[in-house]
Formats: sequence, structure tokens, C-alpha cells
Amino acid sequence: MHAVKFKVKRPYEIGDKIQFEKCGNKKVMDITDIISEMSARTGSIIFILELDGWYKLNTNLHDVKIK
Repeated sequence: MHAVKFKVKRPYEIGDKIQFEKCGNKKVMDITDIISEMSARTGSIIFILELDGWYKLNTNLHDVKIK
């Protein structure tokens, strides 16, 4: 097993307000946690944002606007 270390500069901070559209409805929610996933093979990084303590938003799948 190999250890992988990575350092990421993320464009989001806990407490930021995020606006996004889902099914035509605009929602504004607070970021309560940020999960960084890195592929050891490709080195690609994905951010998963926890919004309002329960909703998980994959930033690769959704357009995210910081308010």
C-alpha cells in the first residue's frame, strides 16, 4: 500500500453561501463541510460540498455560484 499526500487550494470555504438550480428552483444554502476526493491514478480532484448539514453537492456535476 502506498500513501498519497496532496495539497489543494479550494475555491470554497465553510460558511460560504452557495446558489444553485435544481429542477428550475433556485436555492441558497450554507457550506457546512468540504470533502476533497483525489484519484491516486489520475491526480484529478473533486470537491463534494455538504450544504446545510445534509445535502451533498458534487461540484463536477453541478454549476455552483458563491453568493
